[in-house]
Amino acid sequence: MIIIPENIKTALNILENGGYEAYLVGGAVRSLLLDQKINDFDVTTNADPNAIKMLFSSYRVYDIGKKFGTIRVLIGNDEIEITPFRSEGKYLDHRHPEEIFFTGSLKDDLKRRDFTINAMCLDQRDELIDYFGGLDDLNNRLIRCIGNPESRFNEDGLRILRALRFSSKLNFRIEEKTRDALFSSKHLLSYISAERKNDELLKILDNENAFAIINEYLPIFNEFVPFGHVERKINDFSNNMFALAYLLIDKDVDLLELRYSKKQSELINALKHSAKIDIYDDYDFICALSSINEKQILQFLEEYHHIDLENRYEELKDYITDISNLRITGEQIGSFGYTANQITQVKNILLEKVHQKQIRNDETSLLKNIEGIIL
Repeated sequence: MIIIPENIKTALNILENGGYEAYLVGGAVRSLLLDQKINDFDVTTNADPNAIKMLFSSYRVYDIGKKFGTIRVLIGNDEIEITPFRSEGKYLDHRHPEEIFFTGSLKDDLKRRDFTINAMCLDQRDELIDYFGGLDDLNNRLIRCIGNPESRFNEDGLRILRALRFSSKLNFRIEEKTRDALFSSKHLLSYISAERKNDELLKILDNENAFAIINEYLPIFNEFVPFGHVERKINDFSNNMFALAYLLIDKDVDLLELRYSKKQSELINALKHSAKIDIYDDYDFICALSSINEKQILQFLEEYHHIDLENRYEELKDYITDISNLRITGEQIGSFGYTANQITQVKNILLEKVHQKQIRNDETSLLKNIEGIIL
């Protein structure tokens, strides 16, 4: 039996007691039916925005989407987004409708949505309303567009990646006509902002089915990111940034151009570099970890090589990577008769001896070894 959470039922009751229809809709219904955690609560109603705000005047209310009439209400610890039934005009940019129309029809509101499993709703009595066979598709583990798949993707190109995300997350197959339309419509991704595409990609990479989805739909991903064939090794990584770095190890890409943030780009590039080093070379190992991302790089290397590197890291934490870290001054070296130009050469020789563990990085050992250096 499906049971709507109490705070959501309170919202539905308030709207119905005010004389309006009200339903929990979308992803929350899907998650309830699959007995999964619910992250977002969306309610649809035939009340207009002003009526919604008036009915919930005793609660904290936020007007978050004037174009769509969406009102966010805080009840207990739950944030609930309440939106009037609506239909949409033509999509002129393959992403946004030219016009939004409020409507009195629940079915009109549901038929504009993307996939059947996202177009089911529940009323306050926990009764399911399912006009498009979403429950059957849920039971058959199927992703299927509402209506004509090409039309759905032509309206909003982001739905292409959303289909792949749901398939990856739920481990559902994609219905044949919807699958064909994914490939024939992949060019529409060029109309979608890089930020939105990256967001969907990272969500896809968060799932253990990512390797299968990316391989099967590689031409679609290659519309905006240069992936090659993906191995199951991608499942070894604990987060999506590690997985993305792994996929791009041998790819020369400008991550800033792909609209990843500077922080994300620096991390991914550091991870890519670390994957190519000899982890048993002290110098390479510590240089790779000489970054504000050292803990993440260490974790990535452990997952990439399937080895515990924590002890090695602790042993080498004080390993020096630059002549500036030598515990000796240029003035001290100059006292042996070396010119200013030769001092740097001497430091590099001493640094190499420290790396090879021939001498220690302390003043006594360094000074003792200067006398034997011939340039």
